Amino acid sequence: MLKKVIIFLFLSVISLYAVEERNIQKVMDSKVRQVLDILKNKTLSQKQKDQKNVRIIDDVFDYSIMSQISLGKRWKTLTKNEKTQFSKAFEQKIKHSYLDKLRLYNNEKVIIKNLKKVKTNRITLETLVIGLDDTYKVIYLFYKKKQNNQWYIYDVELVGVSIIQTYRKQFSEFLKTKTVKQLIESL
Repeated sequence: MLKKVIIFLFLSVISLYAVEERNIQKVMDSKVRQVLDILKNKTLSQKQKDQKNVRIIDDVFDYSIMSQISLGKRWKTLTKNEKTQFSKAFEQKIKHSYLDKLRLYNNEKVIIKNLKKVKTNRITLETLVIGLDDTYKVIYLFYKKKQNNQWYIYDVELVGVSIIQTYRKQFSEFLKTKTVKQLIESL
């Protein structure tokens, strides 16, 4: 009985932070607006902006799946401990990279465009980042997690380039001559 209660509580917490299909555009629009408001807030330090922005995006990204995809077949050869260490290091790498990009913000506008269901368990959300000179297409790739039927981001395409596929190629090259431990340390 206690086990069932714990599982129920765990699933309840997950569902509070996940995204339902019908709310993806609304949730992402809200998150983008919150991030932009924080970036424009001149009373916050850079560290405060970083902390607030990470909290906003954390619940829609599935860093564990992103870690697995970025290693490809090599993921299955890792020990449980290596998987945990790699996932944590990769999550930090993704967040650090995200915050670096946000620091380049220069009053660009962001428009949430089309939501497209490409498979029963895959959805893409197209956004446009409009700057003074250029407009960039950013596509968020969502998948539906079977355990709770909620949607999470597993990749982002910037101007047609997949972030996770880029890491996958880099990691594959790295692991041709070095160990997983060295890869984790390099992240």
